[in-house]
Amino acid sequence: MSGVVAVLGAQAARQGLARFDGYDEIVVLESSVDELERLLQELADPRLDYLLGELPVLPLPDGSVDLVLGAEAGDPEVDRVLRSGGRAEAAGV
Repeated sequence: MSGVVAVLGAQAARQGLARFDGYDEIVVLESSVDELERLLQELADPRLDYLLGELPVLPLPDGSVDLVLGAEAGDPEVDRVLRSGGRAEAAGV
């Protein structure tokens, strides 16, 4: 497996990192600068990128993500960033 995962929220990133073996890039979106700084210290993985952001507007290009974790399918913004055949999952699934 390869591709890009967008994780919405620091907590989802902490809980789901082990699930992302095989993905090339993991983009963590978080609305709190403090929380992003904590994640930088806690999670050491060269595939991780950190962005300040959250729904309703994700700072990602159209069709750039294979999996969005922490959001429901059908959200227009999630649908916008998902590649064809991509999927969205609620955190904790």
